[in-house]
Amino acid sequence: MKKRTLRHEIVDSLREIIFGLEDSLVSTLGAITGIAVGAGSKYIVILSGLVLIAAEGMSMAAGSYLSSKSAAQAEEAFHQNGPVQEATKPVRAAAVMGVFYFLGGFVPLFPYFILDVRTAILPSVVATALVLFLVGVWAATYTKRSKIRSGLEMMFVSLAAAGVGYLIGRAVATFFGVEVS
Repeated sequence: MKKRTLRHEIVDSLREIIFGLEDSLVSTLGAITGIAVGAGSKYIVILSGLVLIAAEGMSMAAGSYLSSKSAAQAEEAFHQNGPVQEATKPVRAAAVMGVFYFLGGFVPLFPYFILDVRTAILPSVVATALVLFLVGVWAATYTKRSKIRSGLEMMFVSLAAAGVGYLIGRAVATFFGVEVS
């Protein structure tokens, strides 16, 4: 049996690490920014952020477990008596996905704990953009892509998706005539 290095372990979990972080950063930023501009309430933003992180984190972990298990079972069925590639372990995939989802979600939410709602929006976006860029740079060390290109791609594609939450929050506030100071 070959000795597994930390690098091997990271590569085996790279999908779950990046997916968990990126999805959490984007969905949390998009939701809480939309809620912040639509409601203007620190309590509502923090409550919504915590509920979102908990529910989505558990959902992503469950989805990772179920999809990894299904993929492994399909691979076994396809190769009934032949060699089967080493599949991702479902419990490990779920744990990695869940942990990185929870960690990523607190990046955009944290500024709302220490700043008022209007002031927290920019630091939340900037912190999330920076972490997305760094995740892209870090991923490039394993994919052998340009680190800058990978970081910029991760940041811009993800922020575009998160911007939808802001636009919906602004539109709903305008539609209902909510004045958010």
